[in-house]
Amino acid sequence: MDTGTLTTMLVIALVVVVLLFLFRAAGVGRRRPRLRPLAPDSRDRYASEWDEIEMKFVDSPEQAVREAEALVMSVLRERGHPLTERDLPQEMQRAHRLGYTSKDKTEGMRQALLHYRAVMVRMVGPEDRAQREQRRRELA
Repeated sequence: MDTGTLTTMLVIALVVVVLLFLFRAAGVGRRRPRLRPLAPDSRDRYASEWDEIEMKFVDSPEQAVREAEALVMSVLRERGHPLTERDLPQEMQRAHRLGYTSKDKTEGMRQALLHYRAVMVRMVGPEDRAQREQRRRELA
């Protein structure tokens, strides 16, 4: 083999290694975590706590966003989701950025709460309207 062929093969091997590293870092090919289902009483408790957080938002948006993040993390933990930053749902990562670094603080916190709500719905499951209304009446 001449030097040109050897150099070409070495460059190709290096490119393949770099691409594999980039795919792994980006999470391409990673399996989704197997999540445990929530018990019905846990679902009800999380839904009730979420309602309280949403009601707090008007008077204390920063506290509500902090509590929303903590609640979502609790749900993820209980379901067995890996809690490393790169494994967290995209909505969770966006919500964290919006809640703490947005230029328009109030709008950023509102958007953050909406992202946390999307994760809650996905992790806890949708709730039927009758249950939600009953719980809201109990809270009032």
